[in-house]
Amino acid sequence: MKPVLLFLMFLLAACTSEIYPQAKKTIRVTVRGNLSNPGTFELQSYAKIADLLTYLKLSDTSDLSTMNPEIVLKDGDILIIEGKESLAKTSINTSDEATLASLPGIGPSLAKRIIDYRNVNGLFQRIEEIMKVKGIKTKLFEQLKDFIRI
Repeated sequence: MKPVLLFLMFLLAACTSEIYPQAKKTIRVTVRGNLSNPGTFELQSYAKIADLLTYLKLSDTSDLSTMNPEIVLKDGDILIIEGKESLAKTSINTSDEATLASLPGIGPSLAKRIIDYRNVNGLFQRIEEIMKVKGIKTKLFEQLKDFIRI
């Protein structure tokens, strides 16, 4: 009787692991831009930008002023550290709702949708991906493209 019970427990454990796969324990995030150690970094799942910053060697001209350190990173995200010379453009990856709402044609409701989109899907990899946000089509993107960066 005991071998049968052990077999059933083993079978149940095997089936459960196929139905509920283990969550990834680490993520990989690529960082480029104005820093001396660009590359891909492995972090714990649900790591925030603040966690990633501890591994980066920033230069004196690195600009973090528009970056929200509380953004949760996802596997495959690409983060670009801009230099202070590119402050003229707004980051669609790190700006808060008020900053995004100040962009031409955006306003508070679209700004919230942009943040909701990146919270669900991860950071934008190209500025063109903003058109995946409901309410932002080609015409609005054409108005925005000179004011935004990732």
